[in-house]
Amino acid sequence: MSKPLSSSTPMIWMNVTTSANWTRPPVGIVRVEQMLCSELEKLFGSQFKKCVWMDGSFVEWIPDQPTDKNIDERIDFILPRSASFEIARRFLARFLAASKKEKNFLKVALSPDVCRPTQPRAGDVLISVGLDWDNLYTAEFFNLSKKHGLKIITCCYDLIPVLFPQYCVGDVANRFKMYFNQLTWGSSALLCISQKTQQDYISLCKKMGSPILPTCIIPLGDSIPSDVGDVSPEIQKLSEEPFILFVSTIERRKNHEVLYRAYHLLCMAGHKKLLPKLVFVGMAGWGVSDLLKDIELDPQTSDLIVQLNHLNDAELRTLYKKSLFCVYPSLYEGWGLPVGEALALGKVVLASDQGSLPEVGGDLVCYLPPWNPQAWADAILGLVTSPADIKCMEQKISNGYAPRTWVGTAKTVKSFITSVLEKDGTNPKRTFYPGYDFSTQSGLSVGPCLKTVGQNGFLMFGPYISLAAVPYQIRIHGSFETENSAGAHVDVVLDQGNTILANQNITHATKEGLLAELSFKLDKPCSDLEIRIVVSAETDMCVSLVEIIPL
Repeated sequence: MSKPLSSSTPMIWMNVTTSANWTRPPVGIVRVEQMLCSELEKLFGSQFKKCVWMDGSFVEWIPDQPTDKNIDERIDFILPRSASFEIARRFLARFLAASKKEKNFLKVALSPDVCRPTQPRAGDVLISVGLDWDNLYTAEFFNLSKKHGLKIITCCYDLIPVLFPQYCVGDVANRFKMYFNQLTWGSSALLCISQKTQQDYISLCKKMGSPILPTCIIPLGDSIPSDVGDVSPEIQKLSEEPFILFVSTIERRKNHEVLYRAYHLLCMAGHKKLLPKLVFVGMAGWGVSDLLKDIELDPQTSDLIVQLNHLNDAELRTLYKKSLFCVYPSLYEGWGLPVGEALALGKVVLASDQGSLPEVGGDLVCYLPPWNPQAWADAILGLVTSPADIKCMEQKISNGYAPRTWVGTAKTVKSFITSVLEKDGTNPKRTFYPGYDFSTQSGLSVGPCLKTVGQNGFLMFGPYISLAAVPYQIRIHGSFETENSAGAHVDVVLDQGNTILANQNITHATKEGLLAELSFKLDKPCSDLEIRIVVSAETDMCVSLVEIIPL
């Protein structure tokens, strides 16, 4: 039995919004989120929770609950069965199940954990490694960190849309620059899946003038679950014949075209009868319609190239193990998970020499230039006609490759989280700039400062932040602009001013520029702490900095 957590122990939250809304077999980033979440939950135990973004905030994720037919029918009457309502349907199912137990739908009294799912609080850690650029919550990371006191750890998989916009659809490049800027300003630390990704990220931050966060490289696990799903007759039949495997979404950057051209060259050179089938496993993406039409219409290769998608883990594992060898000609990768998966199962790999792929395979992979179809044709023909070479290379892989486990990935992330918490403390000092972070009624924002303008009222109020239940000291920095200036009054309040924690008059500034210093203790966590300074028309002062320091 695990020890109960103290109220000051930070919870570790994993954002699983991507997985919660995913309705197909896991691929790429979805697999990373699911596998990392599973292993972190084992490592952290009761300190770990999952959450999803719902109605403008992160709330604890409620996994699938078995429901009876009557409850399902009630839910169907209120919410349709669609991906966009899947999260809300789970909360409603929980509500109706509790109502049924009470046998009185209208008068049921639900406990707080049923009707109000728990949320991350000040000092907690939020890990987000999903398809974040497709979700609105990324723009809220700054506020969640600044105002709510969360330590947000995000992930950079690659900067391909920024580095190679020609491989992406529409205005993705500009959107990704904005996304990485938001990520940098809103995160406490960043996970990078390779050394190359880390280098690209730091270079981009320098160009944008963004702060460079603490980073940690987390090589991804390369194990595929073997017991998820049944192997279909189609896959069983395909695996009985020789084939070469390429696992990847079919898109321009993945460079399926070089393989098609290599096969076309080999067929034109009279080697068609020697060639095994070339199997593409992945959904068709953007910018490949012409390529797919060429493959369909080319009489030389039409019966040699097979396209599959929506495979489960058992089917994917079967194809890896039954393949002659695997190929991965991508023009650029942040990591290249299928290369590691193939090596972990002892398969020979021909891969592009670009991006981070050499980090994955080391000297156990045969690297080729991704723009050279003839080089790929020669390498493929060489292996197909030399089974002994394949066996020799497989033996070298078996002896030399150390599979990366998701447990290892999770342990690296756990150690990084611990270092972030130790560096900043579970409840670090918070710094605010009035001109940016506070509102004003009788002042003027001048960059980071707030200055009086000769009116009665609140010079500043805000920032309505969350704080943990510990003692605090608040230091307010600034200056009086004239010797005859009238004073001001500052207070620290909760509940829209109904609860006063501390207050004092401000009559002068010290030589160090300190206007006021207030101390108070929070007996329980708060979510709306407000600092207010009231001035008169005769007050002539400037407030430049506010520090909230846990004691």
